[in-house]
Parts: sequence; structure tokens; C-alpha cells
Amino acid sequence: MNLIGYMEFPLIETVIWTLVILLSFIILLLVFFLKIVRNNIRIKEARNKKYTNIIEKLLVEFLYSENEEVALTNEQTSIIRYFKKGLSSKYKRKIIINVFIKLSQEISGNMIETMHKLYDEIGLLKYAYKKLKSKKWNIVALGIRDVREFRVKKAQSYIKKFINHPREEVRREAHLYFIDLFGYEGLDFLDNLKLPLSEWDQIQLLGKIEHIQNSELLEASKWLKSENDYVVIFMLTIVKLYNRLETKDILLEKLTHHNIEIRLKATEVLTHFNVVEAKDILKLTFNTISIKEQLAFFELLEKTATEEDTTFIIDHISSLNFEIKHKALRILNSINKNLYDKLEKTSDDESYNEIIHFLDGSYGV
Repeated sequence: MNLIGYMEFPLIETVIWTLVILLSFIILLLVFFLKIVRNNIRIKEARNKKYTNIIEKLLVEFLYSENEEVALTNEQTSIIRYFKKGLSSKYKRKIIINVFIKLSQEISGNMIETMHKLYDEIGLLKYAYKKLKSKKWNIVALGIRDVREFRVKKAQSYIKKFINHPREEVRREAHLYFIDLFGYEGLDFLDNLKLPLSEWDQIQLLGKIEHIQNSELLEASKWLKSENDYVVIFMLTIVKLYNRLETKDILLEKLTHHNIEIRLKATEVLTHFNVVEAKDILKLTFNTISIKEQLAFFELLEKTATEEDTTFIIDHISSLNFEIKHKALRILNSINKNLYDKLEKTSDDESYNEIIHFLDGSYGV
């Protein structure tokens, strides 16, 4: 037994040392491979940076060497040939596109138009169209971005296909394309929209709309009547942003819409405009609407209530909802101080007592 144990020990030791040597060899190989990878990355970065600098320099030279008396100078023709040669390489083409986009955001005036023509002249538009035909959604999104950045209006028939694309990123690029290139007219894409507009989509679209240089008013009415609830919500935001009070009648109709989000948004906009006509509609439906809508209505009352609303307000000073109770008592104190002063100042309802105490303290009672 001892002999067998003694024979097994060298065998185990041999296996362990073999594993140590093998693992050490593997680690050395990995370290060597890592160094090669890091070196290749540095080489690629240096190469890309060098080529980027060349493209930036040539593009600036092209823009500043424009001669109105000559279609293209010799220098510009030479630069165009250099750009075209670079397009055959995927990595060079990517650099050229990125430099074009970056510089187009830094220049203005005639230079922008010159760059857009150059974009088409050297063949970049052809590659943008290829991206639009890709089966990969991220490539399609890049293609839309390219034609948007270089204001290729003739691509609109292609981009229309992506208004309801399954991927939100592609839809967003398509929507921005129409706003960027066609201003208010570009909002016509909403007519064909069948999918949601996310909150982020709305923020981006609103940012673009705010920068539209157009003396004409945006026609909001037709989209307020859209069957797409997301379009209606988006347009309600625009109505509030641009103070489109002429849409009041449509806004009042939205108070009885089937979608609670639209009803809430419509109440918010009507409150913004201080539309008193909304009060009668909301009073009739008050007992059937949600707590959120009831609170939104009381926010409207805080801005528009008069002594005529006293009866309705009195009915809700004992509401089970603390916020409604608070708002009702505060509004009553504002519109009918005499009646408010005659209220019982103590009650079995502790929250009622707290509100009364707070309001009396606030108004110096």
C-alpha cells in the first residue's frame, strides 16, 4: 500500500508540472498576441488619423479654391480624383464620409452648397443609396443620416419607405430627414405614420421644428384629428409650444377622447390657454374620469375658477383624495373668502384640519 502511494506521488507531480508549463506557454502566447493586437490598433489609428488629416486639408482647399469664372479649377479636379480613388477602400470611404459630415456642420453659406455638390460629384451619394438597400437596419439608418446631412431632397421617395420601419432608430432618422429638408411640409410624413412616436422621438422632432425658418404658421388642425393617437399627442405639444389658440374647438373635443393620455394632454393645453369653456365639459364627466384627470381639471380651476364655480368646489372640499381636497379648499379661499371663513375649522378628518390650518396660516388668518 505504501509502495503504491509512493509510485503515485511522482505521477501526480509530473501532471502538475506539465499543466504549469502548458499554462505558462498559453499565457506567453496570449501576451504576445495581445501585443500584436495593440500594435495593430496603434498602426490603424495612426493610419486613420493621417488619412483623416489629408482629407480635411484637401476638402478645405477645395472649398476655398472655388472660382466663379471656372466650373472647376485644376486643383479642384485633382482633389476630386483623389477622393474618388479613396472611395474604393471601405475604411477610407468611411473616413471621407465622416470628415464631410463634420465639416458640413462647421461651415455656412455657399460653402455648404458646394460641399453638397461635391458629395454627389465624387460618388458618395451612390454609396448612400446602397446603404438604403441594405438588409441591416443600422446600415439603413446610416444611409438616411447621410442623405439627411447632405440635404439630398431627391431621395425622399426612398426615405418614405422607412417611416414605419420596425426599428425605431431607422424611423427616427427618416422622420428627421423630412423635417430637416422640407420644414413644416416635411411633417406630412405624419399622415402615413402608423407606429408610436416615443418621447425621445418627440423631443428630437420638436428641437428641429423650433429651428425651422418659416414665417408661415404650422397647420396643426388636421393632425389633431389624426387616427394615430401618438400623432395627436405630439401635435398637442406643438399647439402648446406655439400658442395655437385657434385650435380651441378641437382641443375641447379631445376632452372626451377615448385615450386618457390625449384627454390629459388636452386638459393641460387648455389650462395653458385658460380656456374657461373646458370647465363645463369636465364638470359633466368629473365623476367618471380618472383621478389624474380630476387633478388636471383642478389645475385648470386654479387658473380659471370664479364665484360661479363655488357649488362645484364645495362638493369636493371633503374629497377622499388629499390633493383634490387641498386644491378645492385653496380655490374656495381664493374665489369666495366669505364662504371659506364660514367653514367648520375642525373636523374628524385630520387631513382636512391640516389643510385648513396650513391655508389659514398662509393667508395670515
